[in-house]
Amino acid sequence: EDLDDTDIVLNELATWQPVPIQAARLFKTVKTCNKDIVVALIDVLGNKEYFIKEYKMILAERLLAKADDDVDDETRILELLKLRFGANALRECEIMLKDMADSKRITANIRALVPASSSVHAPLLPDFSTVIVSELFWPPLFEGKVNTPENVQWMLDAFGAQYKALKAPRTLHWKPHLGVVDLELDFGEETKDFTVSVAQALIISQFEAKVQWEADELAAAVGIDPATLSAKASVWVNGGILRKKVEKFGETSHQEEGKGTSGKPRVTYTLVEDVEDQVAKPHAHTKPDISVMSQEQQMEMNFKVYESYVMG
Repeated sequence: EDLDDTDIVLNELATWQPVPIQAARLFKTVKTCNKDIVVALIDVLGNKEYFIKEYKMILAERLLAKADDDVDDETRILELLKLRFGANALRECEIMLKDMADSKRITANIRALVPASSSVHAPLLPDFSTVIVSELFWPPLFEGKVNTPENVQWMLDAFGAQYKALKAPRTLHWKPHLGVVDLELDFGEETKDFTVSVAQALIISQFEAKVQWEADELAAAVGIDPATLSAKASVWVNGGILRKKVEKFGETSHQEEGKGTSGKPRVTYTLVEDVEDQVAKPHAHTKPDISVMSQEQQMEMNFKVYESYVMG
């Protein structure tokens, strides 16, 4: 199984045992330090505050990317880190996990209260779930927008109205571009299951209407920036579900964006309907959809604010 750097670190944390603070001097042997992944990471990052900030962002990303409500692994790792750094240092992470538990309970309660308002709309689907975050305690999330399907927007509006009735004066501000979607694609007698981001799900759903789209047209239908379409569609291209074609100056090339001295290449995406023709590329790089800003991205965003203030 291929693991990225984040998965490797989290696997190490899952088996990590903290050195007791009271007995730190007794345990500061070369052997112990070599085995303590947390000490090694703090040495690399420079200080424990930076380590905690990085862990907070990783935890937020994992929670928002969950397709289920199981946070047992994240809770166990947090409890171990609290033994090392103390509960106060990780209070925001505790609130994030509490938000997950509260969201599960609130969603279950509201689902029972939302009726079918007409023959067009059904009650909230059993697999419809929300994450209600306490914004002050979570790291900054990426802003964005998508064209939310009508039936999904109805569920968001109905859920928001019930939440406001139960929790007045609090209201929900939706970020429909974040989260994950469980998909089952039907190719005749064969089905394939995927767990993808909202934008990735909207991209493949457009091919129910027609099997071929030009890149700009597809981006407009999904409601995303055309510049980000290639990265978001790569999960389907690398999986063999879509075929990407780039035509430039009368020449046709596959997969690789052409760079010319002038003009713009014509990029099209075509649905591969025959399962036998769907050739996956297991070693191709698929850039994940990220929900949480890194510390560098936060600094860059703040710098732009300062720059606009200074420049007027």
